[in-house]
Amino acid sequence: MTDQFRAIPLLDSHYTNYFSCGHNDDLDRWLDRRALADQHLGKSATHVWVDGSGCVVAYFTLLQTTIRESEDDSFFSRIRPKGFPRDRELPGVLIGKLALDRSLQNQGLGMDLIADAYFTASEAVTLIGGVVLVVDPMNERVAAVYREFGFANVDGSQRMVLNFRVFNKGARRDG
Repeated sequence: MTDQFRAIPLLDSHYTNYFSCGHNDDLDRWLDRRALADQHLGKSATHVWVDGSGCVVAYFTLLQTTIRESEDDSFFSRIRPKGFPRDRELPGVLIGKLALDRSLQNQGLGMDLIADAYFTASEAVTLIGGVVLVVDPMNERVAAVYREFGFANVDGSQRMVLNFRVFNKGARRDG
């Protein structure tokens, strides 16, 4: 959350057709053509930042996910809550899409958008349970931003995770 923007659920009244992240046309088109439909179907929930005229200037989608550890995976032993059965998938929330309009880029707002996604996902986990926040970054540049936020790579995949409980303990200590 920033002083200027606050993440809210995407509504029919929001203008999505002006959005342009400048990096990936698929992200722009998906917001305009699929986000509301996927939301109505229950596939994902899209949250947006809007300007004063109702135009979307940033967005992220959240959806349920699970991740399964492989044999002898020490990474998962570090993020699995004590007492959580090893043979069970870890429930979590996936940031499916995240994009910032060109008009807001290079202002340090990317981390704020990720923080909004984190806080929104954390609220969901408080209500329904979950262990990790998951991302599948589209390239190494994006992965570096998630790493800076606190995400860790899952060995042998592009996937990255952030343990809610561990992150929240660190945030309380730092803040």
